[in-house]
Amino acid sequence: MAVRPSASVINLFSIGETGFQLMMYLAVTYYAYFLTDVAAVGAATAGTILLIARIGDAISVPIAGAIIEKTNPRWGKYRSWLLMAPPVTAILFILMFTNFSAMNTATKAVVLGVLYVCAHFSVNLAWSAQTALIPVIGVEQEDRVALSSRRQQAVSAAQILLGIIAMPMVITLGGGNEARGFFLTVTVFAILQVLGYRLMARVSKPWVMDLQTEAKQTVTLGDMLKQIFSNKYLLIFFMVEVCILTARYMILGLNVYYFKYVAQNMMLSSAFFTVVSVGMLVGAFAGGLLAKKATKKQIYVLGLSFEVICFALMWVVAENPIAFIALNGLVSFGTGLANSVMYAVYADISEYSEWKTGKNAKGLIMSLSALPIKLGVALSGAIIGFSLAAIGYVAGAEPTAELTRSIILVASMVPGSIAALALIGVFFYRLDEKRVQEIRQEIQARKSIAA
Repeated sequence: MAVRPSASVINLFSIGETGFQLMMYLAVTYYAYFLTDVAAVGAATAGTILLIARIGDAISVPIAGAIIEKTNPRWGKYRSWLLMAPPVTAILFILMFTNFSAMNTATKAVVLGVLYVCAHFSVNLAWSAQTALIPVIGVEQEDRVALSSRRQQAVSAAQILLGIIAMPMVITLGGGNEARGFFLTVTVFAILQVLGYRLMARVSKPWVMDLQTEAKQTVTLGDMLKQIFSNKYLLIFFMVEVCILTARYMILGLNVYYFKYVAQNMMLSSAFFTVVSVGMLVGAFAGGLLAKKATKKQIYVLGLSFEVICFALMWVVAENPIAFIALNGLVSFGTGLANSVMYAVYADISEYSEWKTGKNAKGLIMSLSALPIKLGVALSGAIIGFSLAAIGYVAGAEPTAELTRSIILVASMVPGSIAALALIGVFFYRLDEKRVQEIRQEIQARKSIAA
């Protein structure tokens, strides 16, 4: 049996994700702008590219997980993908941020769209593999919680760092040429992504032998489907995370409407993003500390209850921009608190699935943790559009009292209701720490008998 990871292993494994997160947040934040203003493909074409590409990205998540489960590369079942996929990802992301000026608009749009899908498929291979290593490296519950909370801290720190350095890097490296600025900036981040994953591969190496032994089992497509659809806790937690992330992306997407029509001060948007990013980071740290005394379910209940209360207060006081920003920061704190143990929960679910089906498919189960993010982005955009249509929003309208109250309603009570659904869902999740420990012992007993 593998030894428990030291604090330095947990920290280095989590820090390794920072380069990847910088690269991804650059794409999430600026790729639409790159398409319209740098590649000049047009707004409608850019929207079509992103819609089709994101659908392809979402579909590729379970495919990536299935590939990982069906293959056994030489450097370890999961660890190998941390070495093989990131260099390919780096090349594809650099090409994704390349303005192919010699091409006509239609050809350029097709090429950039294909590059987006291919780049994100490669991303999903490495990302799924590194999440699959969490229940392997994390031998005990406290190790899994530490890995989960440290990763969430790395994600939040990367988001804050990107907000500080991204555009200065684009401007400085570009020297007045935005295309060159984005190209060189993504090149730096893509290289950091490769180095970060190599660090993760290095520190996870002691756990590879155990995986190579387990990898000899055959996992069929039917086994994989059974892993998903017979796992009630996976389905419950999946829907909880979809609701959490839909509410999260709604508050990010609605802020521009609030500051334009309610606060009537777009400059406050920068302060908003800083506060919500810091809130997530502080919540992730607090969750890691709280996990030493509370269960993962209790942390989720606490974080989501905090969110729901803050959304309700927002409806009352959100005409004050400072109060609106502060409460959104507190909502993000609640999100960070809950999601600090998210990967630890998925790790528990992967072991429950192995116990229930007799087959180890950690890569598949852990890869599915990416789907709520992608669905949250898609659903939040749709809900924002439908909500604005429902209140009769017209772009450029005068900020009347009725319009401002309607926008406040959409920005507070709609995501608040979705967060409340997530909170309700958590109460149906009953896979506690004691049961997981029993399951782990039963799995080890089976392996001992089989050996």
